[in-house]
Amino acid sequence: MDSVLLFARIKFAVKLTTFYEKKQKREIERDALLQIINYDFNINYHLSKFNGKKGRVEWKFGGIKSSNDYIFGRLGKVKGHISNIIDSKSKDFIKNETKEANVCNFLIDLKSHIIIYESKKNIGEKSPLRVIETAFNSFHRKAEKITIQPLTDRREIINRINDLEAITIIKLNLHPTNPDSTPSSDKMDAFINDLNADKVVLEITSDRGISLEGAEGIITSGLRLAEEGYGNARVTGRKKGSAEGEKLEIINSVHLPIRETDTLPERDNQIIQLFREKIADILRIYKQL
Repeated sequence: MDSVLLFARIKFAVKLTTFYEKKQKREIERDALLQIINYDFNINYHLSKFNGKKGRVEWKFGGIKSSNDYIFGRLGKVKGHISNIIDSKSKDFIKNETKEANVCNFLIDLKSHIIIYESKKNIGEKSPLRVIETAFNSFHRKAEKITIQPLTDRREIINRINDLEAITIIKLNLHPTNPDSTPSSDKMDAFINDLNADKVVLEITSDRGISLEGAEGIITSGLRLAEEGYGNARVTGRKKGSAEGEKLEIINSVHLPIRETDTLPERDNQIIQLFREKIADILRIYKQL
């Protein structure tokens, strides 16, 4: 059966501990992630600690493999139930508690900070991202912090924007790249870094229609930055051929994730290779568009 694969970007907040460690930055980030991404880590405790409420299901990491370049593993959503079974020793029926898990494979590329993961119906499309992000931030408290943003299908957004007669509102919520921007997002990334800003929020409105070519293309660069997982974008406009008074079209980057389908191999090393190839393909697409 084919698996649906989704992609997201992990953003590490810059912390003072990063500057005083002798280890390479990638090693520090890997070790911080592996403190929570391991079989023995109590995910539910930290989720409840962060959210202030106890979850109804148990989350568990398993099958963890790591190197200097990646972390691979599985996240399971565990549900228990009690059934009556026959016990020949006591010649009676006894209660037996069993636990079953819905499991998704994932891989974090430590160089690009991209995570690829399976989307499973019984787990939730964004649940793996929220579990990793919340557990990490709860465990590390203020010492380290991450945010995880889905990667957007740039090809679909370009097609939908081209279908607009006029863009009337653009809202951007962006943060600087970590580690690198692409040629199409460089301008906005440089703008944010020149301000020494951790986040930039922009809203542009025009009844006459916003020009994406204006201001040397910095707004287009901002849209690209959001698509690459460094924030989010919302574009509102009039569709071509729409009647006066017709409802405006809204394009929200959050709702347009990159989706791929593929049959996963049985062996972990083959899944790891496939996931790394998928991430490399995505990076090439972003650099080309």
